[in-house]
Order: sequence, then C-alpha cells, then structure tokens
Amino acid sequence: MMKKNLHRTALLLSIGLPYGMHAGEIPDKPNILIFIADDLGWEEVGAYGHPVVRTPNIDSLALNGLRFDNFFLTASSSSPSHASIFTGMYPSSTRAQNLHDKLPSEATLFTDCLQKNGYYTMLVGKNHGTNSPEIEKRFDYLKSVGKPWKMGDLWVEALRQRPKDKPFFMFAASLDPHRPYKQGAYDNPYRPSEVIIPPYLPDSPEMREDIADYYNEVTRFDTHVGAVLNLLREEKELTNTLIIVMTDNGRPFAQCKTRVNTQGIKSPFIVFYPHIVRKGGVTSSLASAVDIAPTLLEIADAKRSPGLQGISLLPILNNPDTEVREFAFAEHNWHAFKAYERAVITKEFIYIKNWLPHLSNPVVGDAMRTPAYLQMLADFEKGRLGEIYQDCFIAPRSEEELYSLAKDIHCLNNIAHKRTMKEELSRLRLVLKVWQESVGDVFPGEENIKQDDGRFARPLGR
Repeated sequence: MMKKNLHRTALLLSIGLPYGMHAGEIPDKPNILIFIADDLGWEEVGAYGHPVVRTPNIDSLALNGLRFDNFFLTASSSSPSHASIFTGMYPSSTRAQNLHDKLPSEATLFTDCLQKNGYYTMLVGKNHGTNSPEIEKRFDYLKSVGKPWKMGDLWVEALRQRPKDKPFFMFAASLDPHRPYKQGAYDNPYRPSEVIIPPYLPDSPEMREDIADYYNEVTRFDTHVGAVLNLLREEKELTNTLIIVMTDNGRPFAQCKTRVNTQGIKSPFIVFYPHIVRKGGVTSSLASAVDIAPTLLEIADAKRSPGLQGISLLPILNNPDTEVREFAFAEHNWHAFKAYERAVITKEFIYIKNWLPHLSNPVVGDAMRTPAYLQMLADFEKGRLGEIYQDCFIAPRSEEELYSLAKDIHCLNNIAHKRTMKEELSRLRLVLKVWQESVGDVFPGEENIKQDDGRFARPLGR
C-alpha cells in the first residue's frame, strides 16, 4: 500500500499541463513587467478586500485582469524568494536558500532565455539574490540603488531609456514597505486610529503607529506603480504589456515575515494582460512562485530554461477555473536566526514541519527594534501578553503544525493533534517526503546549518 501511495503522490507532484499548450492567441513577444513589493502582506491591498489601505492603481489592474486568491511564495525572505522567482526553482535547489545568499554564477535565470529571444532586460530596485557581479552583468540595464521614495522615478527612467525596437522585461523591485519607516514623504498619511489590527497582534498605541507607517509605504508602492502605468499609456504600450503585481514575503511583523504560515508566504498576485486575461477575473487555483518562470517563457515563446521546477499558469490565465497543481511548497531557512521548516500547502490546509522545535521562532530581526515589539516582549516577560500573541516567544514548539485555511486563515489553531486529522496528516507527511526527495532537500543536522548571527537576541521561551 505504501509503494502505491508513494507512486500516486509522485504523480501528483509532477502532473501539470504541457509546457507548450496554448489555449488562446498571444501576440508575438509581449512586454513583461513584474512589480514586486518588499514585505507586503497579501491582505493590505484594496483588491483583496482591505477597507482602509489605498491601492487604486493595483486595484485597477485587478479590475481589468486576474486576481489569484491562492498564490504562495517558496520562502518568506527576500533573497531566496527573488532567487526562486528568477530560476523557477525551490530555494534548496538554487543554492541560495538563506538570506543574503547570492545565486551561483552558473545559475540560469529565465531572463537569460528572454534575452536570447530578443528581449531587453531590466532589473531596477532591490536585487537581493541576484546581486553577484556575474549575475548582474547579464541584465541589459541594472540599477540596484535608490531611495524608497524615488523608486517610481527610477522605474520610469529605465523604461524611457530602453530601445523602442525590442520587447522589454523589467523587474521593478520596490523597497516599500520594508523597514525602517518614516523615510521620505507620504501623501495623506494614515492615522493610527484607522488601522486594522490583525488578530495575532496586540492592540497598543505603539502597534497602531507601526501599522499606520506600514500602510503609508504600501500606498507609496501603489503610487509608483501608477507612475509606470501612466508612462505605458502615454506610449500606447499598456495593452501589449503583461503585468504582474506581487510581494517577496509577508509583512514585517510578528508571525508574518520569515514564517511559512499563510501571512508569511501567501502573496497578492495579479496578472494584467488583455490579450489573454478577461477583465475582473478571480481564480482560486493553487499557484506557486516557481510557476512564474515557465509561464512567462511560454507566453514569450522562449526556450525553456534548464532546471525549472514550476508549472505554466497559462491554462489558468485562459480559464480561471483550471487547476494545474494540487500542492505548493515553501521553506524557512536562515534569516538572522537558524531555521529549518518546510510547508506543504493545498487549497484546504497548510502543513508545517519544524526540524528545530526546541527553539523559538522569533519575529524578523528589524522588527525587534520597534517600540511595538519591545512592548510585546515586556508584556510577555511580565506574564501580561495574551496567549494568542505569544507565538514568536514560545519554546519548545510543535514539531508539526496543521491549519485549516477555510476556518483559520491566520494559522492560529494547530489541529495536527486532532484524531480527525490523522489521515490528512499522514498524507501531507508523505507529500513532503516525496517532494524533498525530488528536489534533493535533506536536513543536514542542526550543527551544519547557518547559525544565529548574534545581532538579535532569540527569545528563549519559558
């Protein structure tokens, strides 16, 4: 029975629609533009139902494009996430799985294939994961510096200088809404009184101010998106440009960034391209960041890059009811603190396995300096912090976690121990085992992974 199940699971992991399948007519070599935010939570976008955060430009793309409601990243950390997008491979396969790791010089990016197919390639903004000299020089245009509040100007400048006789690809990588906040000016800033506190964060004056600052940077990101859209309209290139809006990882707050729960790895994902995508579409189909590379290469009719581990989403773009995968996968590796977690995501559940359950799972390091976090820590140490807010402090932790997405979208109620979940837990354990074997992901032992860097104090639990 076990062999039969392994065979079935292997099939499920590998089944996808053929790379060359076209369900509709695609113009020759459309422009391709990816807007990627830095630390944007999937919930803080108007198109996803947020009642406070203003994102009119992104909302317009969703209104005239396709909104993915089950799109998941492969990591909740910027450089491994970027590396995974560019290679179409999972972090453990890229050899750039930790924060600040650089892709090896021999790595093949999907942009290399676009370039060989006649595209002018640009990377403007944050270039984590692609910031080695050998990788950088392979882009036709690269500007990896800039102030967050000037990012829109840099994107427009890049587009204006491009050769007009070639299709373009641009990776527009924002620095918003990454910390530190209160940099540059914000139009019509949010008031702390109007923010919506997620259920896993305490409602305090410090937290409200922190979230208001975060909202300001989300809206600034949207404004920069709008500046580029205006230029494309002016040049009459908008409808010939495939546009993606997404994030690299979850928001930089407790129980979010670096984690492989929903708020860590679920991303807004909007695709605008009128030649394929019908206006105002919504899909619940499961999709992964490793699917971006094969999708764009197929649409551009470019040669498939070696090592791709994703599945083309073109069938979904043509028909939002289409399903191309049953499982998505994510990794939590070093990000200031040593870590080794893996997640299996379905439309119904997230299963997480932790190889270091004796350690706490801290908030991301740059949030540890904030008054909001310091107040949480003080309340925890004095026994005043509510249990629902304690997750980033506790140790030991559960070795396995299982969450029902329909009932518990924020992953607050671990049901791995429930008898009724025994069969589902066994199934997802097996799926994880087969996936790890398929990508060569093996836990090397705690002593052989990258250790805490000492800049931040890991909570010891109690």
